[in-house]
Amino acid sequence: MVSLFLLWAAPVEAQPLEPKGAGFALGFRAAYGIPLGNAVGNVKMTDVIGETVSPQVELAYFFNSRLSLGVYFQLGFGRSPDACFEALCGSNVRRYGIDLDYHFQPGAFVSPWIGVGLGFENATVQFEDEAAALGSLPYEGFDLGHAHVGVDLRINRTMAVGPYLSASLGQYRRSGSHDFSSDGRRVHAWIQPGVRMQLHF
Repeated sequence: MVSLFLLWAAPVEAQPLEPKGAGFALGFRAAYGIPLGNAVGNVKMTDVIGETVSPQVELAYFFNSRLSLGVYFQLGFGRSPDACFEALCGSNVRRYGIDLDYHFQPGAFVSPWIGVGLGFENATVQFEDEAAALGSLPYEGFDLGHAHVGVDLRINRTMAVGPYLSASLGQYRRSGSHDFSSDGRRVHAWIQPGVRMQLHF
């Protein structure tokens, strides 16, 4: 009886976790964005945009089980802590671009990965002036480059979930139709811890 059970259980335990070699994967992320540096001039990112809650969606193509290239779109929601006198004004940050990721152990339950990418970054800050009139101020620029590291906990060949940490550098070059001078442009950073779920087709 024990021998029969072992023969039946062996194929179940041997089920591979590694996703199919080539194909598409859809990803969803939830991150907490911590800004560093200045948006422009002496204006701090923490004052005009603030920390954000940032969901993200991405579509990647896997050339094999380890290497993938994808596009992403992230929308962050912030507070703008110093932009209003009485009202609670908000901000949002839109980031989109491309990512190149490498997975070290795609067939293991615990699979670490790293990635790099670049793209664009746009922000809108809602503010209140001294006359209590509400308005908005756009910032437009580049994601000069970002890197992220994470760990996938592979549920099966289709689904993986795990934590990650992302760090990026950006620069706002204009506000609407107004270009910032080279003296006013600043490089800012984002640190984003979060969780990603990825579904392989």
